[in-house]
Amino acid sequence: MEEKTTEFKDILKTLKKSSKLIASILCGAVLIAVLVNWFTPPTYEAVTALRIKQPKGLSNNLMTDAQSTGGNTVQLMSTYAEILKSQTILETVIAKTQGDKKVVLTYGQLLGRITTVPVKDTEILKVRITAPSPQEAQLVTNTLVETFNERMTFLVRSEQAAIREFIGKRMNESQKTLEQAETLLADYKREHNIVAPDVATKAMVDKFATVDKLAAENSVALASAQASLGTASQQLSAEKPGFVADSSLIQQYKTKLAELDVKLVSLSTTYTDKHPEVISTRAAIDETNGKLNQEIEAVLSANAASSNPIHQGLIQSQIKSEVEIAARQAQKQALQNIETTSQQQMTTLPAKEQGLAKVMRGVAVNQEIYVMLAKRHEEARISEVMQPIDVQVIDAAFESTGPISPNKTLNLVIAAFLGLFFGIVIAFVRGYMDKTIRTADDVERYLGLPVAGSIPDFDHKNNVKNKTSLWAKLKSLTTAKRGGSV
Repeated sequence: MEEKTTEFKDILKTLKKSSKLIASILCGAVLIAVLVNWFTPPTYEAVTALRIKQPKGLSNNLMTDAQSTGGNTVQLMSTYAEILKSQTILETVIAKTQGDKKVVLTYGQLLGRITTVPVKDTEILKVRITAPSPQEAQLVTNTLVETFNERMTFLVRSEQAAIREFIGKRMNESQKTLEQAETLLADYKREHNIVAPDVATKAMVDKFATVDKLAAENSVALASAQASLGTASQQLSAEKPGFVADSSLIQQYKTKLAELDVKLVSLSTTYTDKHPEVISTRAAIDETNGKLNQEIEAVLSANAASSNPIHQGLIQSQIKSEVEIAARQAQKQALQNIETTSQQQMTTLPAKEQGLAKVMRGVAVNQEIYVMLAKRHEEARISEVMQPIDVQVIDAAFESTGPISPNKTLNLVIAAFLGLFFGIVIAFVRGYMDKTIRTADDVERYLGLPVAGSIPDFDHKNNVKNKTSLWAKLKSLTTAKRGGSV
């Protein structure tokens, strides 16, 4: 107990002995913190909250491929965040907000000021931007969101305009073809004195019309999937080949989808869309597609070479296109088989009825194509003029009331703590390194010998006395000279 008391007294003694040193280091650290707070320019932050909605428009847009699977909200927000920080958008923001300044930000500098943070389990994306002043932070943040919305609107409308123009040309061509087919039908009826087809001919024409409609849809879907696959494959040429195709479960879903598509084609030529078997087959296709999408996401998470959401979206598009092509090719083969069978059945009809069936089939096919194109054209026209609402501003940026850095109070507290800590450490290190013997206790501590007595250092005292006397003499002499001069 006495040893502990002695050690505690020694600690207090060391601290008391080095109190000036500790105070000096503490004051120095606080002074440095004050200087840092004084000379560090303040940084302000502006925050805006965006809602990233799952698009449910009349037709596909630029983002459709990136959001067609479950769990796509996070990927969609990541994709929009990448677009938000793209060079095209940031260069526009710089031009709008930095035009009157002598020193203009570069793309990299502005990019470094932007932080995007998705709020977990929501559709909310928070965008934070820092700047030297609260006004600039607010201006840049709101301008960024405005420019982003303008850019997305331009891209979506440009795409829809191109689609509308393409479909419009095809619709005009289809209208002319339909008019020609109707003229041929009217001429054929007039030449052969036919008022209306018989029941067998009507049934055959309806069957051909269904097959032709399915074939047209199949052709469009197959061409679209092949184009999508070509685009994705071109951009992913550096990706390791075939790693997704190794998934046996994806192969099973691909085969099952092809079988279900073939079954749906066969049922569609016999039953209407409201028939229970047709409905159940479509439901099975939707269920298989959902499972396929989940498996694709699982494979991507485990094997994708990049975590970039746009890169993963391209891989996902590539996989889905491959599955779509396989299913459509199987469907195409089934339609060709049905076409061959129907052609053989039509040979049993009389020659006049066969001719009537052919011209009626031409009219029915062209009517279906024209109606489909007219519907798509109207959808594209509406989508072109609509304002995209995939991104909604929940909270616009406001001027911050104070800077986020430097945190002056925190800096001072940290500096004081560090100064006190290092001051105490240095004091103990000095005490440990100092082995000078000054008292009888020091002799017993360092040498372990008993002290019988101490001898005064008279020479030291005389020197001090002499020095003091000399100083006193000099002082009195100076005073005397001043008095004499007066």
